[in-house]
Amino acid sequence: MMLIGLLWMALLIALPVYIVYWLTTRSPSDGPTEDSALAVLQERYARGEIDDEEFERRRARLTPDGGRY
Repeated sequence: MMLIGLLWMALLIALPVYIVYWLTTRSPSDGPTEDSALAVLQERYARGEIDDEEFERRRARLTPDGGRY
């Protein structure tokens, strides 16, 4: 009978600890992360808000290879 009580106490301690661990270590993969600025830039270019020169200049600053494909 005492063993069952100890198991319940261990469960009551371990479950919240596991939930906190799970919430703090999971990765934020709910949406785009790195390419969001480039995607916004491409959308603005597609809508005609910016011209070719502005698009190329900003894309070169956003991409790690300097805008070269």
